[in-house]
Amino acid sequence: MAPPEHLRGSFRELSRELFDAAFPEARHGWVDQQVATAVLEIGTSLDVRLLPSDADLRAGRLDGIDLRGADLRDAQLEKAELTGVDLRETCLARADLRGAALRGANLRSANLRSARLADADLVRAQLRRADLVAADLAGADLREADLGLAELVGADAARARFDGATLPGADLSNASLVEASLADAKLRRVVLDQATLTGADLRNADLTAAVLTGAVLADADLTDAELSGVVWSAETRWPLALSASIRSRSERIGPGAFRVRPAASTRIPA
Repeated sequence: MAPPEHLRGSFRELSRELFDAAFPEARHGWVDQQVATAVLEIGTSLDVRLLPSDADLRAGRLDGIDLRGADLRDAQLEKAELTGVDLRETCLARADLRGAALRGANLRSANLRSARLADADLVRAQLRRADLVAADLAGADLREADLGLAELVGADAARARFDGATLPGADLSNASLVEASLADAKLRRVVLDQATLTGADLRNADLTAAVLTGAVLADADLTDAELSGVVWSAETRWPLALSASIRSRSERIGPGAFRVRPAASTRIPA
């Protein structure tokens, strides 16, 4: 059961008052560490939502705990076990989740702005409408994850795996997807304005009505990718072998702007 509203956040202040009195020379960060350690040892008998927002939970096992709506901004969760955890609407802004196990976790509408998720396991995670602006997703595993309408503007997803992931309407403007794997990904209406996809694997990806204005796709593999309705610009850099083919299939829709014409088949052949 969630604590009454008037008690939310009081655990941190009370702990600091008690520890300050007993250990006047101790740093406040040390107090937070003791609180975090107690929660991990005792389990869910303490409401985790009363943790200090910048709690140190590195390598902690939190699988099965309800963290919905918790304030964990700046938290240290490197290599933490969070498989299947309910993190809906949780604030994890700037949190360190490098190498964390988040397989199947529910992160719908979570605030992960500027979070560090490099090499994290996010296979089949629910990230619909999540805020991942400027997040570090380098090398993360997001296979079959749901990222519909997620915000990934300026995110670093170099070498990340999005195979079979669902990203309809997601905004990846200015994102880095260098050598990322997006094979079989559902990318309908995704915004990739000014995104860098150099060397990306887009085989069999569905890019219907995606926005690729100014995107860099040099050396990307678009074999069997669906490009019907894709909007691109004169600044878009297609793989050299496909540039002429894409232009011949497209219509001008504005100054320096083009759209791949809908057709019976607009897939790029092998």
